[in-house]
Amino acid sequence: MAFALLCLSLLTTATLYELSRIVYNLFFHPLRKFPGPWMAGATSGWRVYKEVIKQETLAQELFVLHERYGDIVRIAPNELHFGSPSAFHDIYNGSKRWDKDPGLYRTPGVTTGSFVFLKYAQAKERREVLLPIFSKKAINSLEHLVWRNATRLASSITKANATKSSIDLLYAFRSYTLDTIMCFTFGNCVNAIDAPAFSDPLILAMDASLRMLPLLKNFPLIRDLIFAVPPALVMRLVPNAKKLAPRLYQVRDLIQQQLQVVLNCPSKLDDVPHQTLFHRMLDPQAYRRKEVPDLTALHDEGFTLIFAGANTVADTLLMGHWHTMQNPILLKRLRSEIITIWPDLEKQPSLNDLETLPLLTATIKESLRFIPSGVSLTRVVPPGGAMISGQMIPGATTVGMAILHVHQSAEVWGKDALDFRPERWLEGRDQTDAENETGTSRPQHKSDLDHWLVPFSRGPRMCFGMNLAWAEMYIAFATMIRRFDMTIDGTTPEDMEWRECIAAYYPNRHLHAWCRPTQT
Repeated sequence: MAFALLCLSLLTTATLYELSRIVYNLFFHPLRKFPGPWMAGATSGWRVYKEVIKQETLAQELFVLHERYGDIVRIAPNELHFGSPSAFHDIYNGSKRWDKDPGLYRTPGVTTGSFVFLKYAQAKERREVLLPIFSKKAINSLEHLVWRNATRLASSITKANATKSSIDLLYAFRSYTLDTIMCFTFGNCVNAIDAPAFSDPLILAMDASLRMLPLLKNFPLIRDLIFAVPPALVMRLVPNAKKLAPRLYQVRDLIQQQLQVVLNCPSKLDDVPHQTLFHRMLDPQAYRRKEVPDLTALHDEGFTLIFAGANTVADTLLMGHWHTMQNPILLKRLRSEIITIWPDLEKQPSLNDLETLPLLTATIKESLRFIPSGVSLTRVVPPGGAMISGQMIPGATTVGMAILHVHQSAEVWGKDALDFRPERWLEGRDQTDAENETGTSRPQHKSDLDHWLVPFSRGPRMCFGMNLAWAEMYIAFATMIRRFDMTIDGTTPEDMEWRECIAAYYPNRHLHAWCRPTQT
């Protein structure tokens, strides 16, 4: 009886506490005057319902919410999302040193990677260590590695085509980018490109693990419990772990194995003909304090770089090929352009040559504009508050804006914002064309459009892997278009719908294509 009364008392206390928080959030919170769904302002349960229960992409619904409530929408008790493109540059600005939001950046279960450091000072120190190997000069010197993987990709696709099989381009491109980033990071790849149907265990595990991320983001206690258990222990204890262990543990264990190979025998790095991530991270002279990070930091850096590097570039390639294959005229023009610098299939052009091709460059930019990224890369406003989108935002507020809302803005791109049209990057715009249906001025020249192309974010925390990403995209697009006649194999627009899981997850059939090798 006493135990039952105690449980009832605890339940009552918890209920009253939660009700008091709701009342505070609705009537006394510093963000109470900002518009949005009342349930979103009252409790984080609204977001849980959307992202975990209904498995929706909140960024898509936010287009409707911004139309209803305006440029600033309250989407959680202490979080605002912005809809005006100019707000993106207010938040992600080179002069801003704002902290990252732990609610988002603790989701992967790592705390010390350059991408997940909450404090700018920590991230800056790590970036100084890693930036030299991601510089344009360094990437240009390693383009042969990217070409090698692109050639291997083409060879695997050719073999699959010989068996009269269409190609799952999502897994094909992720295999290409995974092998490239693994080679770049560890000095050796997992040979995912050679796996039958591009279904390497790490590719499958990474893809399947994406579905867990919304749950981990919204339930930090569950997340902390999961990540408290070492993945190696799970893989030893779970029977038939390669099939039955949770995918997230499989991913972490596979990457941990790759890291352990390097750490058990650092001299193996001497056999790698180029500088890798761990050449830099294991060199005391690369750090201000002349101290090498601990094992956890090394793992965190490798994990975040591999996960981010393998998915984002592959997803851009996927969306670019989906749209170009629906436009045979564009494909023909691209091939004709590429042939001008690549007439002989056996003699590959240089990356510098590819970068001179205007239509190829425009197609890549347009593909980046369609990158499937609905995550709001949230920041925390400093104590004194900040002016964003013309309004003063209180200190300690979590703020953000999804790249999707910049890249699909009619204010910037006009009435054809949702159309895949590389030509927009090649043409000037006169003042007449620069007026959209609302009468708002649009950029007048293609150089202005670059200001609004933000797939790598902006500001002091923007992605420092962009030079590698550009090299992978130039070489992959050129290889696919030059070497293959590509047609879509039954994929529908519904198949291409993606779900925001921090990275894009495709719940339906992936993009499949027939890839018939060209003869000349």
